[in-house]
Amino acid sequence: MVIDASRQHEVLRWLDLRQTALIDAAGEVLKLESGCPGRGWLRRLAPAGWDRGVALGGHAAAVLSSRLSLLATLLRDPGLSWVTSVDALYAAENKLVQYRAALQEGVRVPSTMVSGSASDLADGLGEPFVLKPFGPGNFEDEGHQQVVHVHAVHAADVAEVELLDAPFIAQQVVHAHKHLRVVTVQDHAWVTELDATGLPLDWREHAPAHHAFTASACWPEVESGALQLAAALHVGFSSQDWVVDNDGPLFLDLNPGGQWLFLPDRVTTPIARALAGWLAGS
Repeated sequence: MVIDASRQHEVLRWLDLRQTALIDAAGEVLKLESGCPGRGWLRRLAPAGWDRGVALGGHAAAVLSSRLSLLATLLRDPGLSWVTSVDALYAAENKLVQYRAALQEGVRVPSTMVSGSASDLADGLGEPFVLKPFGPGNFEDEGHQQVVHVHAVHAADVAEVELLDAPFIAQQVVHAHKHLRVVTVQDHAWVTELDATGLPLDWREHAPAHHAFTASACWPEVESGALQLAAALHVGFSSQDWVVDNDGPLFLDLNPGGQWLFLPDRVTTPIARALAGWLAGS
């Protein structure tokens, strides 16, 4: 059963203070009971472009806000258990929350700052440094999806930019030998690696790299660190980015709803089975 803000009216029959009734694909009424909870996986709250063209403060915006409020009620229904709860998911998407959790777990992370002063960033991180969006790393512009890739910059390059207008995270430049994509599901982890030789700082800019990851058993410390971090952030699923530089593995990013189907079949198949197994309660 698929529920999101755009189609919950098709799925919700009714709810009161004690019970929620949903309609499945066969038209049968399914009642959620706190003593025997259903299981779900949060992938998105609304489809891409759902709120395109809606003016803030207008009637349509009020309608969409009401739909999201009802969805928030469903997401916190005591009769539902989630791979990752909505509150844990929102917290885990914050990169600074991730880095602080990683430090507490003894996981190595890059030096990181947030500041409106380019010179302060250069003093704290050295030059060049990289800038990453604090919020989403992609957006739509004139009907086209744009991805904000990571590039090295100098203080002079961004001296006139208001860095706290749309806040950016600044980090030291890391020279990677290997890129690692790690996927965790509950207490299981799968590590894949990509040779960084000849790749740009952000491997996503090189299209062939998306299909060049290979399964790896060479990084048990990354596997254990990824599981520690997922547990600390209370996420039952995560897609994590790590790198290996001269000093060893280093954690870069965790996405509690990130991509993994581009990885090799020998990795994606057990991931899918683990997710399906948890959802089925087996």
